[in-house]
Amino acid sequence: MLVTAVLLGVCVVIMLGIPIAVALGLVAIGTMVATAGPELLVIFIQRTYAGTTSFPLLAIPFFVLAGNLMNVGGTTERIFGVAQLCIGRIRGGLAHVNVVGSVIFAGMSGSAIADAAGMGVIEHRAMTKAGYTGRFAATITAVSATIGPIIPPSIPFVIYGSLANVSVGALFMAGVVPGLLMAVSLMAVIAVAAKWMNLPRGEGMPPLPVAARIVRTALPALALPPAILLVILTGFATPTEAAVVAAAYAFVLGRFVYGELSWSDTVAVLWESARQTAQVMFIIALAAPFGWVLVQQQIPNAVLTALLTLSSEPWMILLIINVALLVLGMFIEGIALMIIAFPVLLPITVQLGIDPVHFGVILVLNLMIGLVTPPVGLCLYVVAGIAKISIGEITREIWPYVLALIGVLMLITYVPGLSLWLPHALGYGVTR
Repeated sequence: MLVTAVLLGVCVVIMLGIPIAVALGLVAIGTMVATAGPELLVIFIQRTYAGTTSFPLLAIPFFVLAGNLMNVGGTTERIFGVAQLCIGRIRGGLAHVNVVGSVIFAGMSGSAIADAAGMGVIEHRAMTKAGYTGRFAATITAVSATIGPIIPPSIPFVIYGSLANVSVGALFMAGVVPGLLMAVSLMAVIAVAAKWMNLPRGEGMPPLPVAARIVRTALPALALPPAILLVILTGFATPTEAAVVAAAYAFVLGRFVYGELSWSDTVAVLWESARQTAQVMFIIALAAPFGWVLVQQQIPNAVLTALLTLSSEPWMILLIINVALLVLGMFIEGIALMIIAFPVLLPITVQLGIDPVHFGVILVLNLMIGLVTPPVGLCLYVVAGIAKISIGEITREIWPYVLALIGVLMLITYVPGLSLWLPHALGYGVTR
């Protein structure tokens, strides 16, 4: 009865339009008072404070800042130029460039929204100028942005690692192969669409001096992703310290190397980064007592018992979890859904013998698909604003790409080695 009341309470307050962080806090307070009286409110305060004191969470503001600095400081334009040089000449080339650019940018920011808002402006403008329809350009921009939080670094992986007490470095490495598979699957659909829709071909190879200049100016930006991974892998820096380096490097690039980041731009970026970080941390803070309530009331065990009545097979339970997350992701913002679902689902998957790192990849990939599914897909709203078209126009184009991403999700879910082999090979202590 209590399980139903708690979960129903969350749904009701969300449907009332109450912000997700406040909703979680209200449900936690209500459950504490109803089960043990007002004296438990001291624990609410303690858990709220403790929820924000994890060291890995310090990476969030710096990765957010790095992404915003690169968008304003000219780094994204250089990334797009190199991607266009590599693959832009084939039929549908700029659509492929869109995906490749997102893969490169993913190695710097770790945020799908930063990709859609920053790279998206450049990508959409270039595609429409070359003859692509606005809704097709917006569709590719939205779906390619979902790669950002899978390929390291990744803000959702930082949050999950902090909540689950799992190595953030292991999660970063576990996201490499799934992220590349996402890119390949999207490019495969684009290749089919290029023939079916007779998409434009890109321009020919520019003169060698021009190509050399494009590569030369982009090299400082392209050095950042391998540098981040290298300092983490060698143990020279933690993911949190690497985030600080990434933000400082992005500032130096924009201000002193490319000369496109003014001091007024810097102030605006700092303010916007602080606002974005505050939104995420507010949710994390109030989700901590909510998670404590779920554990104390043994709600994960109750949910597991209910799932086992449907099937005792781990593969079927994973399928049910994936379907549930995909449906919920259509209505609840990604980070909020992670924090709501995590305390319920992680104990279940651990009891089923599923590696927490593997489950982290499954969870985050589900959330990324939610970013491009209506009615609440945030990436859809970002690119619709850039393209000045309706969400409905993008929705009509997006389903083949969503199905491709779901195909990757199923592959990652049932072939755990795809996400775990790289962490194992690099010596991270993950278990099957």
